[in-house]
Amino acid sequence: MSKVISLYTGAGGMDFGFEAAGFKTAVAVEMDPDCVLTIRKNRKWPVIGRSIFEVSSEELLETGGVRRGEADLVIGGPP
Repeated sequence: MSKVISLYTGAGGMDFGFEAAGFKTAVAVEMDPDCVLTIRKNRKWPVIGRSIFEVSSEELLETGGVRRGEADLVIGGPP
C-alpha cells in the first residue's frame, strides 16, 4: 500500500479521499486540537499535534514509521 505523509491535515478530509484511492496515511501533522481529537477518534493514523514549524523531518519519519525515500506522496491543505 502506498504511504502518504499528511501536512496541515485538518480533520482529515483530503486523507479520506486518498484512502479511498488506495493510499495509507503514515503520519499526519495538525496543530488544531479539535482536529487532532477528531482524527484520533476516527482513524488509527499517528498524529503529531503541533505546528509543522516545530516538527523535524526525523520526527515526522520516525512517528510514521517511514524511512527516507519510502513515502510515495506528501499531501497538505495549508490555510
